[in-house]
Amino acid sequence: MRLTVFGATGRVGHILVHSALEQGHEVTAYVRDPQRLKHKHGRLFVKKGSLEDSAAVTEAIRGTEVVVSTLGARDVTHSVTVVTEGTRTIVAAMKAESVQRLVVVGAAGLLPHAEGGLVGERGLPPFLRHAFEDHRGALAVLQESNLDWVVVCPPVMPSGVRTGKYRTAVESLPAGRQVYAEDVADFTLHVATHDEHHRVRLGIVGD
Repeated sequence: MRLTVFGATGRVGHILVHSALEQGHEVTAYVRDPQRLKHKHGRLFVKKGSLEDSAAVTEAIRGTEVVVSTLGARDVTHSVTVVTEGTRTIVAAMKAESVQRLVVVGAAGLLPHAEGGLVGERGLPPFLRHAFEDHRGALAVLQESNLDWVVVCPPVMPSGVRTGKYRTAVESLPAGRQVYAEDVADFTLHVATHDEHHRVRLGIVGD
């Protein structure tokens, strides 16, 4: 399968790219700084550009079968719109190129709350507020897009271990407090390359 990955040098993105190549997929990695991408492979194509460059984003998507976004702002101490605006640019490019499938890594706060609204709208720690607002803006873009989108929604996400053991749920978060970034990458790649879920949010926690 041919994939285009945005956020390919991030914690989840670089693991996902490596796994996709191991599984025999062809990957276009869209990155701002190619030096940060450690992978080298005959099926890996690196496209340098910014999220503000709609023409370059469109070119990176051209001919792909599925787009994966693991975008996230590095500095969330103030209001940010990196994920929202990046998603908006990606969606526009996908529509221009008639690409339908988009899988995004978001956050557990985007899942629906039992009493209405989103989990992140109720009792979220202040230090997560700006990141949540950015991801919530991206979710709105997806919901209005008419694309075949899926959002993977992990809670606290440490790095360092691929366990292969995790639980998932549609539109809710299974009981648990964290999941490793490596497992999130594996699950996200599975969602992207299988035709099981459409226009839903998927909670994931470690087993």
